[in-house]
Amino acid sequence: MTITLTVDEQKEIAERTDEDPRVIMRFFEALAAHRSRVRDDVLACRLAFQEQADLYRQVYSEKTEEYLAEVHRDYRKRLEIQKKWGTGLRFMTKSGVRVRSKAEKMIADFLFDHDLRFTYEPIVNLGGFYVRPDFCLIDYEVCLEHFGLESQEYQRSAQSKLRRLRQFKIRVVCTYASEEPDIEEVLSRKLREAGVPV
Repeated sequence: MTITLTVDEQKEIAERTDEDPRVIMRFFEALAAHRSRVRDDVLACRLAFQEQADLYRQVYSEKTEEYLAEVHRDYRKRLEIQKKWGTGLRFMTKSGVRVRSKAEKMIADFLFDHDLRFTYEPIVNLGGFYVRPDFCLIDYEVCLEHFGLESQEYQRSAQSKLRRLRQFKIRVVCTYASEEPDIEEVLSRKLREAGVPV
């Protein structure tokens, strides 16, 4: 049986790959090695990112094989993955888009109130890697990420996602849980800094 992976399944596999300790540590190990040989920190970072990307592709293939083995063992697993991304969209925004958290609702309503067109959780293919930014501002090619949790695992995953977006020269505006009480003021300032008129 040949299985064609859906975009949501590819996203699930990408998340598993992002969380693999080998991928997380490769950048830091490669950076240390290149810094000892190269005097230029920028070049050392680029080389380290390249090594991490090479390993990512290898681990992604492994995770795909693991996932396909799971599907062959239990087809219900595939149905769970397909449902995963559609669940949790609990909060209705002014624009009619459902989002996952109250903070994301505040952000979506702010964008709507300021006539900033956006897509919520679009799937972005970055050289074969799939990421899902919280918001993409259609007219400004800016992604907006809200990091609302502070656990170490969440922060590792968030940093990996940010590195990947920045590696592909995508402008990213980030907001954090600590900024939620003043989210509209914070958004106004950060979006203006990113060249988005608010």
